[in-house]
Amino acid sequence: MNILKLRWTSIAWSIVYLLLLLSLKSPLVVITTFFMLLPGVVLFTLLPLRSFIVHMIPVLVIVAWLAGPAYVMLSVFFLIPSILMGLAYKRRAAAFKAIALGAGAILVEFLLVLLVSKALFDFNLSEVIENTFNMTAAPLEGMSGETVAGSMGWSPDAIEQLSQLTVRLLPFTLSVCSLVIAWVAHGLARPTLASLGQVVPKLQPLRTWKLPRSLVWYYLAALLISMFTSTGSGFLSTVLLNIIPMLGFCFMVQTASFFFYLAYHRKWNALIPVALIIVMLFFQPLRIIGILDILFPLRDKISRSGR
Repeated sequence: MNILKLRWTSIAWSIVYLLLLLSLKSPLVVITTFFMLLPGVVLFTLLPLRSFIVHMIPVLVIVAWLAGPAYVMLSVFFLIPSILMGLAYKRRAAAFKAIALGAGAILVEFLLVLLVSKALFDFNLSEVIENTFNMTAAPLEGMSGETVAGSMGWSPDAIEQLSQLTVRLLPFTLSVCSLVIAWVAHGLARPTLASLGQVVPKLQPLRTWKLPRSLVWYYLAALLISMFTSTGSGFLSTVLLNIIPMLGFCFMVQTASFFFYLAYHRKWNALIPVALIIVMLFFQPLRIIGILDILFPLRDKISRSGR
């Protein structure tokens, strides 16, 4: 790659990272968070470590000046998984390993932030979430005798239960968010780096994915245990509350894989499996197809019938 082109490309991505960090102070944070790893991944993959640090220092200084020291900590939060993914790309590791490293780092960082916030600042996430729900319901109150919020089920007791449920589902939520952020970073970094002459391994096509059969038995065991376990806030109940939707999410991915496999062998239009996936999102019992795909050789029958 031409040195001058690399220099200008690196400066451009540093500016992109700066703008993304500053966007965290705006309502755009809901969207831009999912793209925060991309500049760091691209820069660390393209540059030697010393050059990478040289590019990051001005970004951090400007962020500290314009947004404050807290946003410097946020930049470091996103740089750590970016560096791990970039390191995996430099070593020509498999794409899945790079995504797993990025997602794992984000998840660990999320948990450490919550732990430190609780230990040092007595941060109560449950109270914050409950206050957020109360603020959302407040504009709906005080109308025609019975509150609109109450008629919608937003009573104080319901809000408290919902906030507690949200906290208990936090491991599942953080795991999915971490995976999505890392996957988005890989999906955008790979073609970007390829255009700059950097070879990055790609994920296997979705139609080839096959999850281990053991996940089905874990799912059945979790369902059976949940049937004989009283609902509450205990450790076992919290584990079940998170592991069941997590495994359900895995089966949805497997179902999507099966749809693309079927479309590939039947030579369907590419929009058909996409439409089926959208239907599955609204009708989740369709994920049983993913379970059947794991347990039985459905694909062998499809490939044989297509000959």
